[in-house]
Amino acid sequence: MIRCFITDCSPLEDTVPYSRAYALLSDSRRDIADGYRFMKDRVLSVTAGLFMRAVEDSYGKITVDANGKPHAPGIGFNVSHSGHYVAFACSDRPVGIDIEGIGRNMDIAERVMTPAEYSDFNDYVNECDREHVFIRMWTAKESYMKALGLGFRLPPESFRVLYGYELRGPDKNMALHELEAPQGYCATVCSADDEVSCVRLDVEDLMDSVSGHGRSLFHRCPLDRPFKDLMDATVIP
Repeated sequence: MIRCFITDCSPLEDTVPYSRAYALLSDSRRDIADGYRFMKDRVLSVTAGLFMRAVEDSYGKITVDANGKPHAPGIGFNVSHSGHYVAFACSDRPVGIDIEGIGRNMDIAERVMTPAEYSDFNDYVNECDREHVFIRMWTAKESYMKALGLGFRLPPESFRVLYGYELRGPDKNMALHELEAPQGYCATVCSADDEVSCVRLDVEDLMDSVSGHGRSLFHRCPLDRPFKDLMDATVIP
C-alpha cells in the first residue's frame, strides 16, 4: 500500500504556528530552512522537515545515498512541494511523488519529452488542455525518476509516459498513480505497489503527530512486509 499525504503549508506563514513547527525539527533541518531567503520557501522546508521527523521517529535515522535520495530502515518514502503544498508518500517499496502547479514550465516541454511524445502532444492534445496535460506528464516523469532514486540522472526526455491524454508507466515494474490534487495542481506517485490512498493532512495535525499529541502518521500504515528494493529488477529505458 502506498500512503500519500498532501498538506497545505500556508498556516505556517503566521509566526506562532511556524515557531511551533520549527521547534519540532532537528538542528540540521532548521539550518536547511534558515538557508532560504523567502518565508514561503522556509514554510515548505519546515513542513517537509516535519514529514522527515515523522519517518525518523517511527523507522529510524534517515541517510542519503550517493544519488541524493534519502532512505530509512524498512520504509520507502519521498517528499515533493510546490506553491504552498507539500506531498509525501510512503510504502514498503521504493516510491516517488511529485506535485506541481498547473501553468508552470511549459517552455521546457520539447526538451523533456521524447520526440514521439512531443509530436503527439502537439497533434492530439487540444491547445486549451496543454498546460494541464503537460503538468500531468511532468509529475509522472518526475515521480518515476524519484522512485528509481536517480532524479535527473535519468533524463526525462529518455523515456515516454504520455500517449495523447493517457499516462502509462514506462516499464512493467513501476506503476503511475495520479492523485486527487488541490485545485490548480497535479500530483502523481510512482511505485511497484498497486494500491494507493491519499488524504489531505492539516499541518496542525502533522505537528500534533510529530509532537506526540496525535496519532502517528503510520498508525494506519503498518508496512509489515519486508522492505523490497526493486531497483535491480527495474528496467530503465
